[in-house]
Amino acid sequence: MRRELRVGIVGCGGIARAHVRAYQKVGCIRIVAVYDVLSGAAQRLAKETGARVAASPAEMARQDTLDAVSICSPPAAHYENCRPFLAAGVPVLCEKPLEVNLPRACRLAAAVRRSGTPFMVAFCHRFHPAIIELRKLIVRGVLGRPILFRNIFGGYLALKGNHRADPHLSGGGCLIDHCSHSVDLFRFLVGEPACVQAITGNVLQNVPIEDFGMMHLETARGGFGEITSSYSFKVCRNWVEWYGTKGTALVSYWNEGEPDLRYRVAGGAWKVVDCSRHPDRFTAEIAHFLSCVRNRRRPAITVADGLAANRIVAAAYESVARGRRIDIG
Repeated sequence: MRRELRVGIVGCGGIARAHVRAYQKVGCIRIVAVYDVLSGAAQRLAKETGARVAASPAEMARQDTLDAVSICSPPAAHYENCRPFLAAGVPVLCEKPLEVNLPRACRLAAAVRRSGTPFMVAFCHRFHPAIIELRKLIVRGVLGRPILFRNIFGGYLALKGNHRADPHLSGGGCLIDHCSHSVDLFRFLVGEPACVQAITGNVLQNVPIEDFGMMHLETARGGFGEITSSYSFKVCRNWVEWYGTKGTALVSYWNEGEPDLRYRVAGGAWKVVDCSRHPDRFTAEIAHFLSCVRNRRRPAITVADGLAANRIVAAAYESVARGRRIDIG
């Protein structure tokens, strides 16, 4: 019989609840401690989970004999919130982006490497059922060499009063928020980008961060990417499109009337791929993380992946500021 794992949660907002639901679905775990700078948020999640409210992340790492912890706080607190768990050797699942800017992301990555503590960045879209099946098609060579990756993640989010609207907490708007997932998917499905050109704007909401962003990416081997994101689309259909030298695949994120994944090779008909056997992306992400914790394996998504996303986003913001294409160092 498997031993029950003791888990802590730092940051008790909406994404923390997605983590908690996934932990509960995977099972054989107990949420034993929660923490948030807003005591009311911590108290509510503690009541829902039966956990105690910790006085600080350091106290949680010191007192609760944790097997793992989820860091679900705003990005500006990731480094400080991760530090006590890294020092205590507690495996960390840290939400994206790694930090609010590249220097701070480098500092966190260095701390992870010095500690040797297992660390996974929560790029949950790699575990999305249709993305898993698309990756299989790519690896098998069914679609050929990548030519173009197109992605849109958008919708409407009222930013007033949300931590995302404070650049000191978030690092920026949708370009660092949604697009952290997007650039990770580009790396996962196409390859490492060598350069980026980006634009941002405030199309609907008057806030200090962008509510609209676009970036174009290019690999050294000639693969291209077009990424669009917004907090201010009142209606939006979310997609990943992958165009290759042999065929095309379309991933639909719950668009009405569309299959989760379909593809077509030259000369053939569209084929629908059944993705129903996979769990939802949060549950699959947590299951992978806990399997790595139990079996002392390196997670599939490492701090290097988080750092790479921060580096690409930093180059995108530099492109916005300079109005030109930027090479990604």
